[in-house]
Amino acid sequence: QIQIIIHHHHAAMAPLSFMAACCCSGVAIIVLGAIPLNGLQLVQPTSKAINYHRRSNYEHRLNLFKGMASNVDDDINREIADAEMSPFDKLKEELDNGGSLKDAFSAYQKRKKETSGDYENKLALLTTFRSYSNRELLDSDHYTDEPTLDDLNQSIPSKDKTIWASSLYRISVFVSAFFVFPFICQLLSTFVEIKADEFDIVNEQFTPGIGILYGTFVALTLDILYERQNKVQENASIEASLLSQVTQNVLNLFRDQPQIAREASQIIADQVRIIVYRPRGAEMLNIMRADPYARLLSLIDHFQRDNKKFTPQQEAVIDGLRGEIPALMEARAKRLSDEASSLPPTHFLVLLVLTALSLIGFTAAALTVADDAGQPSFESRMVFAALCAVYVLFYNFCRDMNDPFDGVYQIKRSSAASFLLQIKWLIASQPFGKDVRFDTRGLPPEFEGEAVEVGKGAGKVEPASTGLPERNAQRFAPTDSAVSHEAQSNEKSQVITADTNTITVTEDGSTGENTIIEAQHKAKNAAVEEKIQSLKEKATGVSFNSKLDDGLYLVGCGVRKKAIINVYAVAMYSSPAALEALSPFPNGKQKKEAQVALRNAARTFGPSSPTTSFVLEMTFKADGKAIAEAIAEGVKPRQGGSGSDVKELENLIVQGVAAKGGQATKGTVFRFDCTEEGVSVSVDGNVQGSVKSAGIGSALVDVFMDDKAVSPQLVDSCLDTWCGKDLFVAV
Repeated sequence: QIQIIIHHHHAAMAPLSFMAACCCSGVAIIVLGAIPLNGLQLVQPTSKAINYHRRSNYEHRLNLFKGMASNVDDDINREIADAEMSPFDKLKEELDNGGSLKDAFSAYQKRKKETSGDYENKLALLTTFRSYSNRELLDSDHYTDEPTLDDLNQSIPSKDKTIWASSLYRISVFVSAFFVFPFICQLLSTFVEIKADEFDIVNEQFTPGIGILYGTFVALTLDILYERQNKVQENASIEASLLSQVTQNVLNLFRDQPQIAREASQIIADQVRIIVYRPRGAEMLNIMRADPYARLLSLIDHFQRDNKKFTPQQEAVIDGLRGEIPALMEARAKRLSDEASSLPPTHFLVLLVLTALSLIGFTAAALTVADDAGQPSFESRMVFAALCAVYVLFYNFCRDMNDPFDGVYQIKRSSAASFLLQIKWLIASQPFGKDVRFDTRGLPPEFEGEAVEVGKGAGKVEPASTGLPERNAQRFAPTDSAVSHEAQSNEKSQVITADTNTITVTEDGSTGENTIIEAQHKAKNAAVEEKIQSLKEKATGVSFNSKLDDGLYLVGCGVRKKAIINVYAVAMYSSPAALEALSPFPNGKQKKEAQVALRNAARTFGPSSPTTSFVLEMTFKADGKAIAEAIAEGVKPRQGGSGSDVKELENLIVQGVAAKGGQATKGTVFRFDCTEEGVSVSVDGNVQGSVKSAGIGSALVDVFMDDKAVSPQLVDSCLDTWCGKDLFVAV
């Protein structure tokens, strides 16, 4: 005898019942409802009575990836406390712990070595100050305060960080150098004897050479530092804006399930806390052991797995999140890389040496016009004082620029801070907002109703050890009432099962799931068709239809230029899901973020957006091989796979043009259908074949959609056409 437990994934699913007869070689015939279930699980009965068990709908928890902790704040605090200890503190700690004098001295030497040098270590990662907003705004005292413009005020740095920029400091350097210069000349003339012809060598060769080297080095230093500051500021703003969009989508997706929404919000709050005031080392440790973005993506993955019935809006939000979270990870990686590219101490040592050599060269030149007592002229003293003031200013300016979060020239954080404060306010305004903490580790996660203590470093928390089901395990079983009601209302239905997947077949042969999905897609398409329109590419005059025969919709159009020549007009067609990716962004604003969202939606090839097509119409006669090579050259570096796949794509293009005499004349139309499986090529409506290779479809999308797109006009057209248009519909 065996017990059959039927699992389903939605609390509002229609009741069901079944009848089964089993023996050693028997066949189970299940009578189910029109809505498909996830699968059947066979277990040994504990008694003769058949008992059904239902688990909570809100069983989603943190730590959904094995080995991924929910929070490592305790470890971070412990590491920071250790990093703040001086060499003497480490020596004293070792002695207090009963260590020998040799061990204590070794600890002292190790810490002293860690505090110096150019290499990156744990101490440098944990002691470098970093902040993208005011820390106090995340405290509990300010939690319910509405964000204001005052919150964007940049904190005033300490005086020791800004004194070099004051007029008094510069004047003091000038005056000091003016009075010190005669003593330097006397000292140099006393200890160094130089003949007149040797002075000429110094003045004509050494001094100019050092001056050129110094100027080149300073220019290179400032160029590196300016570029770094701009990149840090840009990537921080992009990441904060994407995180804000993810927060809105998460709250929208889980608005009917507050427990999941609270846990997702705490994940986001953890990342906001890290960005606002934690050092880079804390974020690195967090990524390795409790990555908030990975946890958030896993939470969405489990939610999608456990619920098979979604509204079109939920589908669009999930697809959007699956594109936005990887984009968040990419923005974070760029930000961390730019933060790490600070100039090492040796760089500034070289700058000091060049400054000293330049001043020595000037002093040697000044000795040629000094009087018999070795006193320089008044003019020489003035020039030397001015040079010292400028050199000191350059040096302090470069040191200040090397720290983008402190001092006079800090990055402008108002953009990133505004998005981070928006996130805090959005979460604080929710009914569960008081349970989410931004200033501490927040509430501990729960597994199967039991709290689990994490982040102590004693061991990793495994989902299996806490009762969390494995990713391929079933989660729900129907109640008795659900079984009986299902049998009464769906006696004529059949179920076909394979492994753990169940497909419900109705009397007309269609599946209930297919019927629902088809209705959702029809509603989406109807909403899009109300807003679509054909477009005319301005530079070439080529018009593109609003819709292709296979149901793909026009996203935008542009032109491919080569110098002053318009080579071809190009249009992008995709599904409603790709269009919906742009709807959250206001028209004309956040173009960088909108482009990233569109690119991710177009290249992911999920169930709601399996195909993205590009239609190219030639406006300038060109050799077919030249066109094929140009497209292949764009795809190859973006794919990073086998060169044979790109060569095959090139051959299909050449093959299609060969039928026209080898020339892609004006009016020749190419079509590229990009999918997860590869790229299909058509020339003038004739299909030439397909390149079956994972990744090549996404690479071709990137040719037209990434930050180095071959047609920026196409990207602008897509954003101008669909940004800010609400395409969410309900079924």
